Amino acid sequence: MRFATFTFRHPDGGLQSLGRAFASADDVARVAVHSQRLLDDGQAIYLYELVGDAGTVRDILDETDIATSYQVVQGTESVFAYIHFEPTPTVEQLLRAPAEYGLLIDGPVTVRDDGTLEITLVGEEEDIRKAFSSPPDDLTVSVKRVGDYHPGAEQLFTNLSERQREVLRTAHELGYYQDPRQVTHQDIASELDCTPSNVGDILRRIENNIIGEIMTAQFGTASDSPA
Repeated sequence: MRFATFTFRHPDGGLQSLGRAFASADDVARVAVHSQRLLDDGQAIYLYELVGDAGTVRDILDETDIATSYQVVQGTESVFAYIHFEPTPTVEQLLRAPAEYGLLIDGPVTVRDDGTLEITLVGEEEDIRKAFSSPPDDLTVSVKRVGDYHPGAEQLFTNLSERQREVLRTAHELGYYQDPRQVTHQDIASELDCTPSNVGDILRRIENNIIGEIMTAQFGTASDSPA
């Protein structure tokens, strides 16, 4: 089994005007798409993670004619939007390709500040190659990395949100995981311009997530503690 991580870039800064609407808002930032599916009626579903105010996200969705229905939930760190929408031909092609070639999307799909998507696909190497041998004409596609798929450290890191990766990377670089610890939550928070309690909450979620994945992979069971 192989994996390949692709980046997809649209010249307008987003594959869909819905994404561009989020990008144009000063107090909303896109983080990731945790689930995506093309429906039989031609519509599509995204589970978006964003940083910002839930009310602003609802206002954006109300103003666009692409979202046909939605639900928005304010989480501790992020806003989650479950959106039904009319996909562009480009998005439809991207959503259809993995299913046609028997591939899995190793989520989440990361959304960069410039609208670039980073998608990791898992499957047979020949099928991955065929799936995007003829990408949509309006996209710039590049391969970021390719390798044998093992549900190990690389995949665990990929499954974290961009904010979680930033906090984890900063904590590691400052010596938080050394023995004895070199820094506190306050030190990490000062580097990231957030509160110590915010750092502690994020690190606990990361650790719960990683430990749960390891337990599931090794023993078929995970901790019952909430992530």
